[in-house]
Amino acid sequence: MNYNEWAEEYIKDAENLKKVIDKYYKLIKDGKATNEENVNSIIASYRYIYYDLINTAKMLKERAKESVNAA
Repeated sequence: MNYNEWAEEYIKDAENLKKVIDKYYKLIKDGKATNEENVNSIIASYRYIYYDLINTAKMLKERAKESVNAA
């Protein structure tokens, strides 16, 4: 697997995680969250992972560029 393919996998995982985050936001917005503090904590954890996935994908894309330039 090359860096670009690897980066795309990270982006795909981030997009899937974003859907989960949006579902939790919807629970709060619709007033269906039984423990809003707990749901916010879950959202914060997932957002941290989401941004980590996005940043890793960016880093991998940069490495892909560097490997092409080095060749």
